[in-house]
Amino acid sequence: MTLPLYQKIRTEIEERIQSGELAPGAKVPTEAELQSAHGVSRSVAQRALNDLAQAGLVVRHKRLGTHVAEGARQVNLLRSVGPKVGSAGIPGRLSVVSAEVVSANAAEVELPGIEGDEPVVQLVRVRHDLDDTPVVVEVAAVPFQLSPQLLNENLETFAVLEHFAAIGVSVARSRMYFDALLLENTHAELLGIDPGVAILRRRRHMWQPNGQIAESTAYYLRPGFIDLYLEYTDQG
Repeated sequence: MTLPLYQKIRTEIEERIQSGELAPGAKVPTEAELQSAHGVSRSVAQRALNDLAQAGLVVRHKRLGTHVAEGARQVNLLRSVGPKVGSAGIPGRLSVVSAEVVSANAAEVELPGIEGDEPVVQLVRVRHDLDDTPVVVEVAAVPFQLSPQLLNENLETFAVLEHFAAIGVSVARSRMYFDALLLENTHAELLGIDPGVAILRRRRHMWQPNGQIAESTAYYLRPGFIDLYLEYTDQG
């Protein structure tokens, strides 16, 4: 699936922010500059900047322009949990550790309402930051019957919500859990840190309109990598 132009522009700017190229307080390219650089309309450039502002990464002021927000190395969790909001937008490459079909009771994540012998597609990946440091271990599981061809996708760029949209699977509800735990050996090795370190794990469940589980994912976060927050902006 091809990303809309405004999302490509947003991602490019976000990567510059997360890498430190655009530091807090730095001026972000104007709508006119983005139009010229990317050959897009004003509305596309405006939407990219507005999306960054809604994510808390930039601050926009009339006559003063757009600047990188203080504490921009943050993630608004509403972008992770909301089925209609989009991704959290953490830049960096993904490496695939394993991708296989297993029974639900053998999966690393819990899949509520799924029989233990039902097949699921389990995908284990590691997110690296722009310095190529491993920062998140992601363990995702999707019922096999929802997407029998999932393993044929490009798993290094695979995004579950985009995939569901492409194959016509609707997501009606999403919930996120947070656990503080001590990192065990397998995930510690993938993150390149010592086991036994206290970390935050966040778990996401997404359900279809019929109440059946669509996806279950656990994220093991490298300590000190990023700040997580919740922010709602009234668009009315």
